[in-house]
Amino acid sequence: MPSSALSESTAAPFAPTGRVANLLVAQPYTRNKYREEETVTALALGIVADDLSGAAECAAHALVRVSRSTVVLSTLSPDIARAAGHRPDASTTGVGDDPRAVLTVDTDSRRLPHADAMRAVRAAAALVTTAPVVVKKVDSLLRGHLAAEVAALAEELQRTPVVAVANPALERVVVDGVLHVGGTPLHHTDLWAVEPTPAPDRVAAALHPLATVLVPHTTVLRGVEAVTAALDEAARTGFVAVCDAVTDADLDVVHAAAVAASAGQDGRTLLVGSGALADAAVRALPPDQGRGPRLAGQATDHAPAEVRGAETEGTTPSAPSAQSARSVGSVRSVLIVLGSRAPGLPAQLERLATARSTHTILLEPDRLRLDPGAVCAQLAERPREGVVVVALDPTAPADPSRSRALTESLAAAVSPVLDRFDAAFLSGGETARAVLDRLDVHDLDVVAEVETGTVVSRRPGGRLVVTRPGSFGDPTSLARVVEHLLGPTTAPPQASSHRTSSTTTAPRATPGATTEENS
Repeated sequence: MPSSALSESTAAPFAPTGRVANLLVAQPYTRNKYREEETVTALALGIVADDLSGAAECAAHALVRVSRSTVVLSTLSPDIARAAGHRPDASTTGVGDDPRAVLTVDTDSRRLPHADAMRAVRAAAALVTTAPVVVKKVDSLLRGHLAAEVAALAEELQRTPVVAVANPALERVVVDGVLHVGGTPLHHTDLWAVEPTPAPDRVAAALHPLATVLVPHTTVLRGVEAVTAALDEAARTGFVAVCDAVTDADLDVVHAAAVAASAGQDGRTLLVGSGALADAAVRALPPDQGRGPRLAGQATDHAPAEVRGAETEGTTPSAPSAQSARSVGSVRSVLIVLGSRAPGLPAQLERLATARSTHTILLEPDRLRLDPGAVCAQLAERPREGVVVVALDPTAPADPSRSRALTESLAAAVSPVLDRFDAAFLSGGETARAVLDRLDVHDLDVVAEVETGTVVSRRPGGRLVVTRPGSFGDPTSLARVVEHLLGPTTAPPQASSHRTSSTTTAPRATPGATTEENS
């Protein structure tokens, strides 16, 4: 039976048939034998995320400790990933040459059907299997296929998961097993209003039908030794430990305890949490004394990024550091693709237009879906310098049921012309992934986080790509990012704004508008 430190279980464990016997595996599968058969270079840390913007942010935070941090855009098939060279020892980005490296894998699985999400995670497991610590980065609002993906990754890696989903920097804390957002239980907020099901009332409910047991905050406050004992008991009895946490220090305790508990077994740790838990794993890495800072326009070394709670949604970004605030300088043009209609975006576009000359194309969703080629042709006519913005018309009706089709149409419209621009800003994890998939981009070399959640990377060939969650940013955030890329401007702005069919005035926010795709 669980010890007194483990105060609550949500289900009896499954019949024991192995180290992770209690984990639900709802889909038949074949284990990836090549993982054990090949010799691969060790990693310092592996992170598996279910969307690209969150993956990039976690990877950027790792640069405070390591000299190389890469995001791999994983496919559903491990055989495809292997053939394409997406292996720590074969990556064209050079990850395998640096044992201090951090590898982050984007499975792009939050939007996928249940069975496909599991297959994507299993494929990703082969890429991080040599890392002593692997973090399964999940949405800090518990969206996505949590139970299925945690079960698949734990079974594939043969590790016992430890769950701590709090993100204190965003006021998302877990007390008595309940996720609170700004002091309110998640299931009492409207943050799941566009989701097809109600918000889970407990973290354990999001992990159902995995057998879980709570490690309460009183145990976490007693320190690493107490939590280690609780985790040992949970593993012995076949339960997945769900840990309370209200501060980053709590997450540091959970991380240290998980590592200590796994040391008594085989030394391989699996953590499950938000970007804040990934940050805790990064803080525990020894600093790379040979790493020097770099700016987003340089080809070697990495600029340190301040470690903050990853996956910020609807929050105000912190000001960029003195290092990251300096402009790239060599960039003359940037294409900004906004794949969501978050309420704050019209204000960001307005402030950008007042800061520098900008050509904005507003897209009516139905017309975009019917003829993405027309948008592509319009973009091809634009000069290859300055700022061009492609955004969904905020005044048009939103239909969340068509968000994926809209994302694919937007990607079809912009991807053929992306290489006309020196840099691309892709807002929204699904949008960014859809565009990069069409360009056959398999990995990103992360350069720096210029603002919270806004990450600059290089894709193969050297062009810059900037990713950011879709509902992100204060009114001046787009203007700041463009200044970082293009440098300051003294020319008076000459902004224009167009719908796909005619000239119009500046965009207006639609009252109550919601993000149409992932944020």
